[in-house]
Amino acid sequence: MTIRSINWAAGISILAATLAFGGSLPAAAQGPVQAVPRAGVSFANTVTVRGWIESIDTETRTMVFTTPEGRLVNLAVGDGVKNLDTIPENAAADITYNEIVTLLNLRQKGPGSREARRDSSKPDSSTDIDLGRVTFTVTAVDLATNQVSVIDGRGGPIRTYSARSIATQDMLKKIKVGDVVIGLTTPMSVTAITPVN
Repeated sequence: MTIRSINWAAGISILAATLAFGGSLPAAAQGPVQAVPRAGVSFANTVTVRGWIESIDTETRTMVFTTPEGRLVNLAVGDGVKNLDTIPENAAADITYNEIVTLLNLRQKGPGSREARRDSSKPDSSTDIDLGRVTFTVTAVDLATNQVSVIDGRGGPIRTYSARSIATQDMLKKIKVGDVVIGLTTPMSVTAITPVN
């Protein structure tokens, strides 16, 4: 047997072993890796903040403002806001807007939750503020009225959200008092602007 035929036989053996091993893997191991979706509960919410108006575009009916937490928000202004052309830029105003609040990681209770609460009391990075990400602690769950109350890990008022959809009401059953959850706030549109003198 020559060297060339030995190399050829070894190459065929490796190819056959690769095909046999690859064919025996489960389908999940052969496909591309996909992210596991997080289960969350979403609530519609209306917020009024005293913000700083950075800019207003009356043609496209959009505005940019800074929240008291330092978050820069660019939103569409609803048709119900009739005084848009009279609002000054670079001034304070009470701004009312609709947002969606999503609570994620609903099962974080126990020893790790204490560290999460302690970490959330430290100043967050500007990225968390820009994304509207905050750590909440669940203070109350009322299944009779389909409401959950949470407090920001950094302090502040207790916020109560109502579950209106069947799916959200079912997810409320998984939330317990003391759970530490990640909250994501997604601003939707401005519904009222009142200049502050």
